[in-house]
Amino acid sequence: MMNFPIIIGITSGAAFLLGFLLIAHPRKVNIMANRYLGLFVITVGLALTEIPLFHEKFQVQHSKLFEIIGLVRFLTAPFLYISIMYFTSVHKKFNKKMILHFLPFLVFALFRFPFFITGKNFEFNYETGRIVFFILGTALPLQTVMYWFLSFWRLEKHIKNIRNFSSDTATIDLLWLRSFLLVIVLIVVSWLNLVFFNVTELIQFTPFIYLISLFFLAYFSLQQKEIFDVHKEDSEDVKESIKDKKETPKRLSESRLAELNLQLQTSMNEWKLYLDNQLNLPALAKSINASCNDTSFAINELYGDNFYNFVNKYRIEEAKKLLLSTRYNQLNILGIAYESGFNSKTTFNTTFKKYTGCSPREFLKANAVVTEENI
Repeated sequence: MMNFPIIIGITSGAAFLLGFLLIAHPRKVNIMANRYLGLFVITVGLALTEIPLFHEKFQVQHSKLFEIIGLVRFLTAPFLYISIMYFTSVHKKFNKKMILHFLPFLVFALFRFPFFITGKNFEFNYETGRIVFFILGTALPLQTVMYWFLSFWRLEKHIKNIRNFSSDTATIDLLWLRSFLLVIVLIVVSWLNLVFFNVTELIQFTPFIYLISLFFLAYFSLQQKEIFDVHKEDSEDVKESIKDKKETPKRLSESRLAELNLQLQTSMNEWKLYLDNQLNLPALAKSINASCNDTSFAINELYGDNFYNFVNKYRIEEAKKLLLSTRYNQLNILGIAYESGFNSKTTFNTTFKKYTGCSPREFLKANAVVTEENI
């Protein structure tokens, strides 16, 4: 590892810089989520500094400070998970139950407390010592793996449920964070190799894996947008509306469903709200004088679909009309996408193919042939 002191130094320094940037995020979005993500990155930076410090015999002259740096590693996984909790939650308040995530850190800090006071460790007999050292050796890897699975599960749930809230998920689906969690697998494997296996070939690439992973996180985290951009008074309603509808009992009468259906049809067919590329569930609910929860439930009950698909079906129909009109010559594919309510060409192409079975250009060619045959 010490063959790469410059890379380790750059990586740990970059981690501290990124951590502080996330805590005071320049774009002021997802504030609580980014504070915990920043703390996660800073603790990673501290963990990285252990490597050169150990080889410089820092633990001999400053043993207590070195021990504190080691204990901080028990905060790394909880910080990441709590960050993802805030990213994927409508509510941004601190929950007292979150303190439970810091129990492993507190337990091990209490265990090491005599060392900080007297400079001496606990003494155990042989059998007890074996158990204690086994726990000390496996607790951190076990915590890391467990929290990774919890984080990934929560993120996947968000990616699925966000379509009940927004008609354009490209900037708020946190796919970048999912990719980062997958990158963390490489980091964890590299770290476990250093701790348990010492495979030389992998050790040689470990500093580069750490550095590339950090730059990946920096690139995407500093571009993120607000996930749930809603008023505080709407947050509880939105929270209920984005739940998996399989978990929601029938809550509206047939007459109320019929009323909402008429209002939804009016908002889409006459007012064409789907042309607003920022349209989300709260905006649609407000336009039909209903709660977010009732609106989401009605869409699911009446159309067997989520908000995202409900809106984008109308956008695709609008796009088909525009593609076959004279306006296509003026707008091109990207212009058609924007005029139909989409925010990006990629999302437009993907959604268009999903509902028509072909790309916009293939649709144009097929209809050009049909037109010629009818002449």
